[in-house]
Amino acid sequence: MKTTSILAALAAAFLAGCSSPYDYKENWLIREDAARPFAVPSDMIYVQGVPYTNVSMIANAYAYAQSEVGNGRFGGVSRVFAPLVSNADDMERALEWYLRHQHEGARPFLFVGEGACGALLRQYEEANSEDLREKGLLASFYAEKSHEGFVTDKTVREVREAIVRLRYREQWGRDMPEGMQAR
Repeated sequence: MKTTSILAALAAAFLAGCSSPYDYKENWLIREDAARPFAVPSDMIYVQGVPYTNVSMIANAYAYAQSEVGNGRFGGVSRVFAPLVSNADDMERALEWYLRHQHEGARPFLFVGEGACGALLRQYEEANSEDLREKGLLASFYAEKSHEGFVTDKTVREVREAIVRLRYREQWGRDMPEGMQAR
């Protein structure tokens, strides 16, 4: 009988919202495993332009995130985390999940967002800027119009430059001199 009541209490706590929806891989386009943090110098939170509103969008969003972002343009540069979000509450829950379960100390991370979801990410950043900087937010990159395509060569170059500047600062204890190329 005791086991049954304990299980019932655990089930009730779970159903009452003690678990985040971002505990489940289904709510992520990309959610990297914990084994890769040592292979790349930073993490990236990437959000696509259109808020998730129906199941029919997931296949295209997943394919784009995997090919262009995670394994594509930013592969080898950052561990990429790409949550499915439909509103500001989802954005907050996804970022809280990342900070609680994947972020390590002051490990640097970047925000990359486009369109409407990028606007939600920017709002979250503005509301929590001091705390995010203390936790390691290195830089943010936003595009207003998702239909123009966001993962451009220019964006990739800017992200790589931010990471190179970070590496320089970590190694030499100062900012990279003006005019020095970040490659």
